[in-house]
Amino acid sequence: MKTFFRLTLGILALAVIAIQQPAQAAEKKSITFAIIQTEEMSVLGQRWEKTLKYVSKKIGADINFYATTSYASVVEAMLSGFVDLGKLGPKIYLVANEKSKGQIVPVVATARPPTIFFPKPCACYFGTLATKKGSGLTSIESLKGKVLALVDPGSTSGNALPRALFPGLIGGKSLEKYFGRIFYSGSHSASVRAVATGKADAGFISESTFARVIGKGEVKKEDFNYLWRSPEVPIDVVTVNKNTMSPELINKVRDAFHGMSKTDEGRALLKETGYAAYTLSNDKTFDTLRKILDAKKKLKKKKKS
Repeated sequence: MKTFFRLTLGILALAVIAIQQPAQAAEKKSITFAIIQTEEMSVLGQRWEKTLKYVSKKIGADINFYATTSYASVVEAMLSGFVDLGKLGPKIYLVANEKSKGQIVPVVATARPPTIFFPKPCACYFGTLATKKGSGLTSIESLKGKVLALVDPGSTSGNALPRALFPGLIGGKSLEKYFGRIFYSGSHSASVRAVATGKADAGFISESTFARVIGKGEVKKEDFNYLWRSPEVPIDVVTVNKNTMSPELINKVRDAFHGMSKTDEGRALLKETGYAAYTLSNDKTFDTLRKILDAKKKLKKKKKS
């Protein structure tokens, strides 16, 4: 397997690389997997290298790995034909599926093990609104005019769900009109740190990432107040590009990830990477999220009229 750990500068850099390597997918000698950088490159590389080597052996093709700076970069790289596989968050998957006219679809979801926030395995997660213990910010009302950390414009729990659902708790106001200042931290773990250090008064954060940061000993669960929890939402998915991959290769990729929980080597890798399993996924899994985001659009139109 050829695995490259490279942080691109965005869509332009990916497009240039795509031009340099136009024949990869067509020849089926190698495929390219892309993911947004959510942690330090060395950690991210170690987390995925063995898994992709395992999948590579199962499908009989090399896998090139790229970490990009945003969800949008992954989607644009898939639309350009450079990237064949991409790990996407729920909201940005819907964008990718729509832009590709149904050619970018999920095959497996990254089911997580039990956490200190949710005590059973689940191919789902929740977003939470947290403040620092001792800050005096112990209610939603106390956050009016304060500094809020969001994650990324393409993040579901760190942007889309709060914007869709939270206005119902603050009199129908937008986040911008309720909070004094809003900034994007770049990752869920960065939002945890921003709240912990006082850079942000509050943050909308994925509970799964929150649990990992706590598990590393960076912070303690009791260091925070938890003021809101989102409904259950689908977790990140590994998506395939039907424009660049044959149905046979897509099936091999799906079966390789899904079958990891059935082999000793696969189970060891799942434990090492912190996943409970790769469960089967499809587009219908996201219908509930579509309804939530549609409600957000209707609310926005109603406010403008």
